[in-house]
Amino acid sequence: MSQPASLHPVIAHGVSLICRRENRFLLVRRGKEPLKGSLAFPGGSVERGEQAEQAARRELLEETGLHCASLRLVETIDLSKEGLYGKVYNLSIFRAFDLSGKEQAGDDAVSLHWLSVEDMLHHTVTASTLAFARRILQEET
Repeated sequence: MSQPASLHPVIAHGVSLICRRENRFLLVRRGKEPLKGSLAFPGGSVERGEQAEQAARRELLEETGLHCASLRLVETIDLSKEGLYGKVYNLSIFRAFDLSGKEQAGDDAVSLHWLSVEDMLHHTVTASTLAFARRILQEET
């Protein structure tokens, strides 16, 4: 006899960081599934005991070698609707300001790319990345 399904779904939390210089956005080529090989904003999972902002700063450093002076929460979205994670996956998207440090791909980021929205149209970029890049350009222009 099989076990009854849990009444409480597994909820995972992740963070993503929007880094912008003029009209270009910092994207990483994903080295792991889901969407391995696609370009997306840097980010990853929130670890146990971490606040979302702490995770955002850690992921930015691990994946890009960069620090930011400040963060602003843009929105939290549910990525489970995309069917990629097999669970509820809440993603907090932050806008990172005043970057410093030496750019270098690390952790599960294969490479770093500074792309405009127009450039993104010629690459495999996640849908949410493209949508939020467009949104930030509208809000900040």
